[in-house]
Amino acid sequence: MESWKIKECEVEYYDDEHMYLVNGVIVSSITQLLKKRFGGKYDGVNSAVLNKAAEEGTKVHKVIELYCKNGEESDIEELRNFKFLRKKYGFEVLDNEVPIVLFDEGEPIAAGRLDMALKMGDDIGLADIKRTSVLDKEYVGLQLNLYRLAYQQCYDTEITILKAIHLREDKRKFVDIPINESYTLDFIKENKNE
Repeated sequence: MESWKIKECEVEYYDDEHMYLVNGVIVSSITQLLKKRFGGKYDGVNSAVLNKAAEEGTKVHKVIELYCKNGEESDIEELRNFKFLRKKYGFEVLDNEVPIVLFDEGEPIAAGRLDMALKMGDDIGLADIKRTSVLDKEYVGLQLNLYRLAYQQCYDTEITILKAIHLREDKRKFVDIPINESYTLDFIKENKNE
């Protein structure tokens, strides 16, 4: 179990169950919210293939987090490509695996951890690392916009940049994701009424 104090809320995370509690009450994860819109995304894909992909994705995330936080090196291609993108686009990683709570009208409705807060020039942004064979911009767009809203609510910091970092073996892309606050608020409102 991990826990954080965010905006006067006690947030707990139980990894085995992928469960978040805010002030002792179970809330959805951002991923669970996204499943309401993108639920059948991997229907028909062999479960062994999905499990292997999830393991590889987790490994890439962990290697990048350890590199950013502690300077730990690894020989995986995705880390080399991450370092290439960081140098090419000149961004600074401020934090990894940042816990957030998403509020609606002052009530916590979801929690999660975003991959990365970053700085580019004078702008503060958020980034999500994807290792999928094809980058689903609609999915990552809603995901990052939900994280943006939650991050701003939790940390009183304006987020002006959203980026997808697409890394898979020799693939390396740093993709602009549009900020779309009205779309995000509409999504929250739709799911509130379910």
